[in-house]
Amino acid sequence: MYHFRFITLNDLKEIDYTGNFPSNQFNWIYNWFSVFEKVENNVLGYNKKACIVAAYKDDQLVAVVPLVKLYRTYFKVIKIEFLEFMGQQWSCLGNDIIKFDDLEECFSSELISWIKTNIKFHFIFFKYLPESSVLANKYRLFHYAGAPFVQVGKYNNYKVFSDEVYAGKFRMDLRRTFRKIKKDGFEFELSFEKINEASLSEIRRIAKSKEVDGKSFLYGDTEKAQFHLKMYECFPSQVVFVKFNQQVVAYATSIDWNGERIGIDAAFDRDYRKYGAGIHCIDAVIQHSFSEKKQKLSFGMGLDTYKFQFTDQIDRYYMCFDYQLRLKSLFALPYFLYRLKKEEQQVIKNLQNVNGNGGI
Repeated sequence: MYHFRFITLNDLKEIDYTGNFPSNQFNWIYNWFSVFEKVENNVLGYNKKACIVAAYKDDQLVAVVPLVKLYRTYFKVIKIEFLEFMGQQWSCLGNDIIKFDDLEECFSSELISWIKTNIKFHFIFFKYLPESSVLANKYRLFHYAGAPFVQVGKYNNYKVFSDEVYAGKFRMDLRRTFRKIKKDGFEFELSFEKINEASLSEIRRIAKSKEVDGKSFLYGDTEKAQFHLKMYECFPSQVVFVKFNQQVVAYATSIDWNGERIGIDAAFDRDYRKYGAGIHCIDAVIQHSFSEKKQKLSFGMGLDTYKFQFTDQIDRYYMCFDYQLRLKSLFALPYFLYRLKKEEQQVIKNLQNVNGNGGI
């Protein structure tokens, strides 16, 4: 039988551990809460309170569950309280219970029972879980997200990989756009740099052009930009620049963690769309991952169509939910269950569209 108690962020700092994901690490969790605690909207939530639960067996720490309690407003007046993983609300790279030992099958049930006794909420939403999560012992896992990746260590070199994985038409597009770059008088150059004030200036300039396609400008949001900068400081990080005649036209940032390279942000100058600046940049990231002998390159969360030009492999992520027997919970349950099933159907459809099959 397990027993549980609350601990603080400072207590978590003193625990020497390595979680399954970068977003499980203390620095990530601490930075996320310090940046977004006071940012209030219906995505990040309102009135956030850290609820970090430590689990013990025979007085030995066996797990930590970093949670946050918050509320969101529905139909302008109805406040619903949620209990969620800290950080799943934005920029998450995976979540799970942080384990220090093997956990018995009863762990999840005992954990949730304790949570329901000690924390008042309407709904639990645990998102971005791996299929192997111990929470699967208690809950049905709904398909929720995917992170396309290249298993770099599987291939002898980049050429073997590209010949096997890239579609013939995509290889032709890379060659065709490269010829056009040369034909139109541009000198093509790749630059691999640390992320600092000089490189950030170029990153911001290129990222701004996303607005042409109706996408958001990350660096126009003070807190989101601040969190990304803290992430780049906490993990080994780098940016790849594609330059035409020494002018930056595309970039891709990434962090390294546990032998894996993880893509964080990428963009290209829309004025150079016809030259394939964006695809050449991502292709350069892949080649660089081979040259640095990374085991894996992840393109990060999101089933964006362009990612599947480079791979057909996906890490799947899931979510589960629970609720307390309260009037608002019972009133809102049909609405959230409907949304959850619709979102799962869309994720499954997107997965099945990968290369025309993508079995679940």
